[in-house]
Amino acid sequence: MIEAVEVIESPASQAPENIFKIGLFAANCSGGIAATNVKERWLPTWQNNLDLARMADQAGLEFMLPLGRWAGYGGDGDHNGVSYETLTWAAGLLAATERITAFSTLHVALINPVFAAKQMVTADHIGAGRFGLNIVCGWNAEEFGMMGIPLDEHGRRYELGQEWLDVVGKIWRENEPFDFDGKFFQLRGVRAEPKPVSRPRPLVMNAGQSGPGLDFAVRNADYLFRAIQGMDTAKSEIEAVKARSNALGRDVGVFTNAYCVCRPTVREAEEFHHYYAVENANEEAVERMFVDRGIRDNPQIPDEVKAEIRLRMAGGNSAYPLIGDPDTIAGKLRSLSDVGFSGIAMGLVDYLGEFAYFRDEVLPRLERLGLRRPPAER
Repeated sequence: MIEAVEVIESPASQAPENIFKIGLFAANCSGGIAATNVKERWLPTWQNNLDLARMADQAGLEFMLPLGRWAGYGGDGDHNGVSYETLTWAAGLLAATERITAFSTLHVALINPVFAAKQMVTADHIGAGRFGLNIVCGWNAEEFGMMGIPLDEHGRRYELGQEWLDVVGKIWRENEPFDFDGKFFQLRGVRAEPKPVSRPRPLVMNAGQSGPGLDFAVRNADYLFRAIQGMDTAKSEIEAVKARSNALGRDVGVFTNAYCVCRPTVREAEEFHHYYAVENANEEAVERMFVDRGIRDNPQIPDEVKAEIRLRMAGGNSAYPLIGDPDTIAGKLRSLSDVGFSGIAMGLVDYLGEFAYFRDEVLPRLERLGLRRPPAER
């Protein structure tokens, strides 16, 4: 007989939500999202990750979001070549923090849903309801090849992802054994205890951008992780996502990824950005991104736009640049909130060295703007 498990209310669920949410992105990987060779680039030791998560937790940030990487970009420096597996990473951080959510970034084609459901529930119990799932349906053929699994065509990846998530959802909900007969999974007598602490389930994030990917996100995700193509189109894109999710009786929030260079003056911030993203860019990693993402050889993209994209790849894996003094950064974040973004997942060159300044200078400005509350009030 299975004993009942006490459901503990998550501290995060008891607190009023901030209007604009902030998380730290990719601290589980060497270099984070900055493709640079500078000596200040991020070293993802476990102690560094632990110290960073505790600092972010105490500062009132909402989440830690990892990159799901199995191999780096190669060449000198091998950007992202050192990385922690994201489920065990999340569980470790959840055991060491009190309020912050730790996501795992899972490539669903690479892990059995029954096994993953049990792992995620374990992490959710460790964190008393603070685990989140960032679901990835696949994009990197090289990493899939490492696992001996072919990267399927785009639409079928999301069909598999839907079945995978359907299986996980039934495991988390159903109290009786069930069979599952799908295109990708044929399962018999599935059952698992305990159930998640999170209610009704752990948070789900997804980065589907268009077509089947966006359809998948609006059906299943609590938050869509969406890159900014331009601030002039961001508002209409977010409104379209909201309309599609509302039509399904849902309200999907939209996050974007950003990289931040915050210094006491704008000039200092711009000089540091030039130092790490131009003078000391990891050109091999940037070229891999530039080619693999179809930017270099796309005749429809003007050369000046390609140059801007390439700079953003070096600065932060194509993320939205936040460069300036604290007032400038706070103003840019307010603009993102004004167009409808729920928050950002943020990268820094040296997370520990730079986050303290962001915490002390930018967060209070966001509080004065009414976008966030002091941690003591949450």
